[in-house]
Amino acid sequence: DAGLLKAVIHAESGFDPHAVSRSGAKGLMQLMDETGRALGVEDPFDPEQNIDGGTRYLSELLKKYKGNEAVALAAYNAGPGRIDRLGITNDAKLYENYGLLPEETQTYVRKVLSLKKVYSYAFGA
Repeated sequence: DAGLLKAVIHAESGFDPHAVSRSGAKGLMQLMDETGRALGVEDPFDPEQNIDGGTRYLSELLKKYKGNEAVALAAYNAGPGRIDRLGITNDAKLYENYGLLPEETQTYVRKVLSLKKVYSYAFGA
């Protein structure tokens, strides 16, 4: 979903291909070095490589969580290990357990889903 990808990039880096987070995530889709390497990303600041890797990673998470976008986004932000340890498998369980997630993750999920609506509407994504 192009609207979802634009929303993730907006939320992650503000469309800055040279962005680096406090935790060391890099590029447009803010890939951690280990994740990027696992996805074959050699240069996380190369927009094409970063978007390709980040898109594949998000796609893997969407498959893992059976299309539940909010759960996949929470896993993208907080890590799938944290989501799995909480027993969150679908969006309903995510929202039931929202308070157990870091505030950053709660804000991130809301922001990306809101931005997705804007990008999907504005650009027909």
